[in-house]
Amino acid sequence: MEYILSIVAIISLILSIVVHEYAHGKVSYIFGDSTAKDEGRLTLNPIKHIDPLGSIALPLVLILMNSGFIIGWAKPVPINPDRYYNKRLGWILTSLAGPFVNYLIFVISLVFILLINSLTPSDTTTIFKLILWYLLAINFVLGSFNLLPLPPLDGFWVLLNLLPSNIRDTISRIVFSKYYPILMLFTALIAILISKYTILRVLINLSSILKIV
Repeated sequence: MEYILSIVAIISLILSIVVHEYAHGKVSYIFGDSTAKDEGRLTLNPIKHIDPLGSIALPLVLILMNSGFIIGWAKPVPINPDRYYNKRLGWILTSLAGPFVNYLIFVISLVFILLINSLTPSDTTTIFKLILWYLLAINFVLGSFNLLPLPPLDGFWVLLNLLPSNIRDTISRIVFSKYYPILMLFTALIAILISKYTILRVLINLSSILKIV
């Protein structure tokens, strides 16, 4: 049973990060940027998006370590905001597209779990309910984590494009300076800490409410 659930968890993660990246590429294309399409990334084919480390190796290690959570990433879809008909709006909506589809899957999974709970004893956990829970949890984490306003997460690009031009340019120069690797490490640690005490706690409470065993 645990072996099957581990496979389900990895498949759920891969599917979730693939639709996340596809959504970025699709909205970018709608706004006039064909970069993702030109490079063969405007597709739901997982092979085009899988990152060997972030999509397979890391999730597998976390499962083998019985870490209690699973996370990963795909190869980022290439975009060129300079091609957008409306650069600011295009960049904002392209950035929001990935988290949006994650939240959409989260809501759909939640509705089905609630439906199952209404038709069966609430403390009964079926394999289908566990699959839905993995989809719910993974997409909630992906959507919420990526909306944090920290570089290089999606939330950062949304915030950056909402700021006045002079402030935006100053922040861009700082972010993409020679200290970029150090800044990325620092922001990654902050994002992990925020996630631990907010996003993951919400999931724990939700699992209790939904009677996930």
